[in-house]
Amino acid sequence: MARAIVTMAAGERCYKPWRRHLYPGWQQWCERHGFTLVVFEALLDTSDLGRSRSPTWQKLLAMASVELRPFEQVLWLDADVMVCPWAADPLALHDPRQVAMARDDGSPLADQPEWFRRGWAHVLTQSLGAKGIAVPAVSEPFSYLDLWGFDARRRPLFNNGVVAFSPQHHSDLWLHLYHDWPDGGPGALDEMVPMNLELQQRGLLQELDGRFNRLIGVYHALWRIQTARTTEWLGLQAHAGLNEFAQTLAQSSHLLHFAGAHGLMEHLCSSGVLA
Repeated sequence: MARAIVTMAAGERCYKPWRRHLYPGWQQWCERHGFTLVVFEALLDTSDLGRSRSPTWQKLLAMASVELRPFEQVLWLDADVMVCPWAADPLALHDPRQVAMARDDGSPLADQPEWFRRGWAHVLTQSLGAKGIAVPAVSEPFSYLDLWGFDARRRPLFNNGVVAFSPQHHSDLWLHLYHDWPDGGPGALDEMVPMNLELQQRGLLQELDGRFNRLIGVYHALWRIQTARTTEWLGLQAHAGLNEFAQTLAQSSHLLHFAGAHGLMEHLCSSGVLA
C-alpha cells in the first residue's frame, strides 16, 4: 500500500525552523515505516480568496492535490510537529474510508482531567480577551467551537494538525471545505472547526490516539500556572525544570505539536533538550 506524509512549509519563517529542527526526525520516520514525504514549500492559492484569510486554510488544497493521488493512505502533519524517535505508525489502524484525528488537548471533552481542561479554558479566554476577541458567555469550560456558535460541551473538538485520510475518498471534501466555508473570524481557528463539523455530520471521523498529537503548548501553559498539580500528574520530580518537563512529555508521546509555541520549540530544539 502506497503511503505518504504531507505538509506545507511555506515561507522562510515556516520552512527554516521545520528544516533545521524537525525534518531529520520526519525523514527517519518515513524511512522506518515506508512513507513518502511530500512537502509544499509555497502557497497553492494566490487568488483574492487565498490572500483574504490565514494560509492554514491551504492545507486543504495540499491534502486534495494531484501529488497525493498515487497514495492510498496519507498523513497530514503541520510543519510544527516533532516526530519522537520511537514514534509508531499511526496509519496501521486507520480505516481509509474515515478521517482520523486526535481530540484537541484541553478542550471540554478531551481526555485530560477536569482541572486541566478548566485551567486551559481560563488560559484560552484570557488570551482571546487580550487580543480584543469577544468570548461568548457559556458554561465552563470554553472552547473554540463556542466562537462558531456551537456548544463545545456537547461535541468533541479534534485537532487537525495531524490528519490521516485517503485522497481517493476525501479530496472532494477538502475542496468543498476550502471553497464553500467562510472564515470564522479572529481567534476562530481558521479551517479546523469547519473540518470538525463536516466530518462529524458525515460520520467520517475516526479517533486517533492522543499521543499522536500532543499539544505541548497546552501542557506547558498548565505546568506554568498549576505547577505542583501538573508536576504530580505527569510523574515529575517536585523541583523538575523545563527540560525535564519537555523530555517527560516527549517520552509519553509519538508526535509533539508546537502549535502556538514556536518559541518553545526553538528553545528546546536548539538547546538539544529535544532532538
